Amino acid sequence: MACVVCGGESSSVWGRLGGFEILLCRSCGVGRTSPAPSAAQLEENNLATYAAEERAAAYLSRQREFDARYAAALARIRRFKSSGSLLDVGCNIGMFMKAAKDRGYSVAGVELNPSCAAYGRDKLGLDIRPVPLERAGFAPDTLDVVTMFDVLEHVQDPRAFLGAARFALKPGGLLVVQSPNFGSLMAWLMKENWSWLTPPDHLYHFTPGSLSRLLGDSGFEVAELRTWEPAADFVGNIYSGFRTRSLPGRLLRRFTWLAARALVPLLQRVWWGLGRGGLIEVYALKKGG
Repeated sequence: MACVVCGGESSSVWGRLGGFEILLCRSCGVGRTSPAPSAAQLEENNLATYAAEERAAAYLSRQREFDARYAAALARIRRFKSSGSLLDVGCNIGMFMKAAKDRGYSVAGVELNPSCAAYGRDKLGLDIRPVPLERAGFAPDTLDVVTMFDVLEHVQDPRAFLGAARFALKPGGLLVVQSPNFGSLMAWLMKENWSWLTPPDHLYHFTPGSLSRLLGDSGFEVAELRTWEPAADFVGNIYSGFRTRSLPGRLLRRFTWLAARALVPLLQRVWWGLGRGGLIEVYALKKGG
């Protein structure tokens, strides 16, 4: 199977997890989950994993953290587009949409999980459409901003998906993509135990280079790219890797937890600057007309 990013046909097995292989493209470094689940299997997994009430409970349990994250993302978006129409793709129950609306954007969302879409419409009064992006009814060259937070890795055909976003964006419109970083320090340390690997939910595993190449080939110019991750997620993933019942093992696990809680927030920006943060966040502009 040709690589979705570079077209290369040579790959190696990066790891195995839960009956799946993660194949690494030898040319561009993108990972691919194999065997790929069917569309029906993906839909079933989505319904089972992302129930609306669970998503709402997760937000409420970490509301301060999520609100700060949304505010930071919108501050970066405002550097490119200070107002206008914003479409959040894979918007879940719509909390990021609500934050954008509160800051003056005209918002709409696309969410394939019908319970999440209904929650956002009924509880928050948001325009959320439970259909694929290409069937959501947005006219060409009409949107100022399209956001995709933790979505592209789930998509069977990322090129077509990005093409649908480009179709709806105005010339010079802003695309924001966030995806787990296959080239991160967390992934390197944890290998198959990396908490954001999650096959078959995640079909593709991007690096900063492979994601930039895919966006460039899809008609976008990368204006800004950064890597990052919440400190608690990094620490929790490392901590989960120490599973032992022996006393020395438990002591080592506890020491790892305390050391990581103290050091990770101080050191993170070092590996973020080297492109090794657990998440890739890209701001890209639509090229041409």
